[in-house]
Amino acid sequence: MARTILVTGATGTVGSEVLRLLTGREGIQVRAAVRDQAKGAALAAPNVEPVWFDYNKPESLSPACRGADSLFLVAPMTPDGVPQALALLLAAQEAGVKHVVKLSVTNGVRDITIGQWHAAIDDALKKSTLAWTILHPGGFMQNFVEGSAPQPDGGIYLPVGSAKAVFIDTRDIAAVAAKALTDPGHRAKEYELAGPEALSHSEVAAIMSEASGRQIHFVDVPESAARQAMLGQHMPDWLVDLILELCAWSKAGGASEMNSTVADILGRPAHTFREFARDYADHWKV
Repeated sequence: MARTILVTGATGTVGSEVLRLLTGREGIQVRAAVRDQAKGAALAAPNVEPVWFDYNKPESLSPACRGADSLFLVAPMTPDGVPQALALLLAAQEAGVKHVVKLSVTNGVRDITIGQWHAAIDDALKKSTLAWTILHPGGFMQNFVEGSAPQPDGGIYLPVGSAKAVFIDTRDIAAVAAKALTDPGHRAKEYELAGPEALSHSEVAAIMSEASGRQIHFVDVPESAARQAMLGQHMPDWLVDLILELCAWSKAGGASEMNSTVADILGRPAHTFREFARDYADHWKV
């Protein structure tokens, strides 16, 4: 009998890759949780069923969970994210879900806002009757395709100084998640996940330049200038504060710790930043 896995964040950076890895897997039925029905239709596959799911619509939680054996939990990154994620855990528990694999954040940020949000959800999960696995990744390489992508002039503008950081490819996070969702040996485990090297943002920019053929450079900007720029893009105050907290933590050297967890679990090395840049170079070409 096929096992059913509910994947939240199915169109997001990590969730979409988890979905890709589970698509076509024998003995696995996947529910792809989506808010947008048009996007959901595009995800349909022989073993993938899109289901309506919206954290802001509590009535969508229980139907999405009903009949699922496992849940990949991506909590919303908003001030309401903790109670919304706790509501999903309750719905999952009541629906008979047996195992939750939760995407958290690195334990290094437990003392700042985003870490506190995730810690509240992580702790509630561990105290529940659900079996659990919690993933603690560092900063995503894919952020350089999205929020930290080069500006039109090729500049990456962040208040992080010259500190080195260990970035992780979200494809590696998803591969660990898929393993935890389908193999029984990962329950009651917490995994700190990191890439294989520590790089400054200047080194990151140089690698991106080499891969794309475009001149990309890093500019360390004052926190005040970064705040003004983000507010000028109409970002909410809470999100600006959260990003600047993360930048300050990274600037102080908090993001520089490496480990071998990805290789230990997957039996292959984690992607290097150079490999990531090669695969995503088209995003930075003019």
